[in-house]
This record gives sequence, structure tokens and C-alpha cells, in this order.
Amino acid sequence: MSGYWRQREGYQTFLYGVAALMLASGLFHTVVFLVTGAQWYGPVSWRKPLLFGYSFGVTTLALAWIMTFLPKRRVLGWVLAGSLGVSGVIEVSLITLQRWRNVPSHFNTATPLDGGIFTLMGIMVSVIATVIVVVTIWSLIELQAPAPLALGIRAGLILLVLGQALGGAIIAVGVSQTAGPSTSTAFGPNGVILGAAGIMKDPHGIALHGIQVLGFLAWLTLFTPWSERRRTRTVAVAVTGYSLVLLVILWQTFTGRAPLDLSPLPLAGLLAGLAILLGVAVVVVLGVAKPGRPAGLRPAERTAG
Repeated sequence: MSGYWRQREGYQTFLYGVAALMLASGLFHTVVFLVTGAQWYGPVSWRKPLLFGYSFGVTTLALAWIMTFLPKRRVLGWVLAGSLGVSGVIEVSLITLQRWRNVPSHFNTATPLDGGIFTLMGIMVSVIATVIVVVTIWSLIELQAPAPLALGIRAGLILLVLGQALGGAIIAVGVSQTAGPSTSTAFGPNGVILGAAGIMKDPHGIALHGIQVLGFLAWLTLFTPWSERRRTRTVAVAVTGYSLVLLVILWQTFTGRAPLDLSPLPLAGLLAGLAILLGVAVVVVLGVAKPGRPAGLRPAERTAG
């Protein structure tokens, strides 16, 4: 880890700083939530600044780390990192501001100020999504990492792009429902509802954070004594399990069913996906603990993936 830090570029340092700021915001609002004893659910909740701080923080951290394995291009790196960092800080700040004003942050056009904030939030998310797409394409073309790590990173980034698309779907459905004659079924305690009970934020969140789960598992395999082929195969199994879980939750959401309102086939798929992920995690941890020569990885020893 110290090797990554020593060989970082300036734009990575900037993103690490932004990530630290967002994580600190999430931690601060966790304390506020616990101290105030406020409600967790609903459009006006400390859950919003808390979760968005953590989510944007770990995503920014992951993208900064991924840039370790991309060619060093100062101008492009600063354009991407600057756009991502500034937009992310503005987005989280606006969500936080609305909670401190005690008004909803999303789908709130009650006043010109609220409407302007919601519009600006949409612009910031569009910038963030564009940066993520560019980093994903760049990684698909020029990522320089051992094969198992490259697979975990690329799969995670593709899921991250899907998460952005699902976020766009949440906005589209929420806006169309609030613009209709009745909003009684538009929102529930868990946000935008699709159909009778489909919770749209669930697949959105799962897709967003595949990069952390798959990237971390792939990185851990580098400290096992296994062959590169076995490590890559292990990461591929983890990608399969994670994708299976996401597919089941997508099915539940877009058929208008609650996450746990599972018929036999989706239930079997969900259990299988979770079992695969847990099994891979256990095998990898045992592999790391096994005596032998680990592959390891220092930035200076990157190989094309």
C-alpha cells in the first residue's frame, strides 16, 4: 500500500484528498444521526448525507487507485480527476445542505432554490457519469495490471457504469411520477418505487459498489501462492456470483416486486450468487494465509492485463 502512495501522481493525491473529505462527512453525519436519534427512512433523513458521503468517498478512492494501473498522462489525469472530484464534492454538499435545511434533496422543486439545487445535482451526476465512462473505456484499452486484477477492475468498472445508468433510470422514473396526477405510489420509505414494490435504489447500489468488492478480492488473490491462471479463474467465479446477485435484484425491481418477495427461481439464483461470493472470499483468505510465495504487486511491477 505504501508503494501505491509513493508512486501516486498529483491528480491521484487530489482524489485521495476528496475521498477523505467525503468519508469524513459520512462519519460526521453518522454521529449526528446517532446523537439526534432521527428516523432512518424517508426523503428528509440523515441517511442521505451519511450514505452519499460514504458511497462517493469509497468510489472516488477506488477510481484514484485504479489510475495507478493506467498510463501516466498528466493532462488527461487532471481533467478526469478534477471533474470527478469537484463534481462529487458539489453533489454531496448539495445533498447535505438540503438535509440541514430540513427539505428533500431529490425530486424537490417546491421553490426556485430547491428546483435549482436539484437541477445542479443532476448536472454534477452527469459529469461524474461521463468521467466514469471515460475511465472504464481507458481501462478496457490500456489497463496495466496482472490478469486477475485487470479482470476484477474491468468487471467492477462495467458494473459501475451500469450503476450510473440505473441511477439515471431512478431520476427518470421519479421525475415522471412526480409530474403525474398522483404521487402516492411514486415513493416509499426506500425511495423511488417501480410498479407495486420494486425498490430502484437496490440494484443501483449493488452495481455501484461491485468495483470495491471485486477489486478487493482480485487484489487479495495476488498475495496467494497460486498460479496466475488459478487466480484469474477465481476472480471470474467471483464476478459470476456478484453478477448473479445483481441480476436477481434487477429482476425483482423491474417486475415491481419487493427484494425479498422471491419466487423459487430468483430465490435459488440469489442464494447461489451469495454462496459463490462467500465461497470465493473464504477460499481467497485461506489462500493468502497459506505458506508460499505470493504474487504480490507493486506499481513498478505492473504487467499488461
